[in-house]
Amino acid sequence: MLKKLDLGFAKVDLTCMMVYVLKTKYFTCCKEGHKPAKMYYSKAYCNESSKSYYKRRKRPTIRCGCRAHLQLTSVDDVIFEVHDFIEGHNLNMVADIDMQFVRSTRKLTHVQEEAIYELSNLNLGPVKALNLMRTQYGDFERVGETKDGCKNFKHGLNFYIGEYDAEMIVQRLHKMIFVPFMATDNLCHSVTVSAGLLASETIESYTWLLQMLLKSFGSAPKVVVTGQDPSMKQAIASMFPNTRHRCYVCGIS
Repeated sequence: MLKKLDLGFAKVDLTCMMVYVLKTKYFTCCKEGHKPAKMYYSKAYCNESSKSYYKRRKRPTIRCGCRAHLQLTSVDDVIFEVHDFIEGHNLNMVADIDMQFVRSTRKLTHVQEEAIYELSNLNLGPVKALNLMRTQYGDFERVGETKDGCKNFKHGLNFYIGEYDAEMIVQRLHKMIFVPFMATDNLCHSVTVSAGLLASETIESYTWLLQMLLKSFGSAPKVVVTGQDPSMKQAIASMFPNTRHRCYVCGIS
């Protein structure tokens, strides 16, 4: 695996303007060079409250001094030619079956990110979302990400939503359909007894809303007056078969 490293600039001084011209490009292995050694101070040379006193976690380095690289040199500031090339690596390359564990190859697609977000709305965490995608794609290798990557994406999503959660809720509610339920009291005054929010005006949505209304009040109304919505008409006939249903036209019942 090669990484790009741009070096070798020619500086041109034109009065007060500095112009840099790219002369050399280096493409090196991601494991080139060696990790510099860090110095840790002992307890006698620092206070216990200082950061240098506490030992840091020792992490293995991935650099092994690989000399594989490609050096390009500019000919006329536009065209580059190969100046030096070393192909051989001093490390074992990753097998195809283990490419799923390489960080540079792990990436969630937009469809997968949307799936994790939609499943989170159903109280399914990122690990369960990964298991569902594994079942859908056939294996973990075809998903292209690990459970830690799914957790990091969900964590970043929650961090972003944390500042705009109220605004997102308001925007979502303004796009929904408000369905109020009106009734008349003993003084023949109209009062609102209940209300609901629907994502669409379908038979299934109205049926669910009437089920919730029937569950809350315990009995169906004797008379219902609504508009001439065919979906609402079928839902009322299904949920309230003994209720008299009337439609109004132009505000006249």
